[in-house]
Amino acid sequence: MQAIKQNITVPPSRELSIKLQENSIAHEEAEVIVLFKSSSHVMEEKYAAIEEAMKDELFLADLYETMNDFAPVDGEVKLP
Repeated sequence: MQAIKQNITVPPSRELSIKLQENSIAHEEAEVIVLFKSSSHVMEEKYAAIEEAMKDELFLADLYETMNDFAPVDGEVKLP
């Protein structure tokens, strides 16, 4: 058994194409396993964007306006 490892970034199409080595035997059975690595830096970027949004006055104004619009039907929201 021979193992080939390739690290790639998942494309927007979420489709992968595998190019095998020239010495691969045609019609031979092969096993393909896809392992996803945890992208902690991606989550850190998302959290940073959320923290930045919480400082954005226009975003906050829109958020409170939307919360006010739904306040009559949402018993959990207590607006300032």
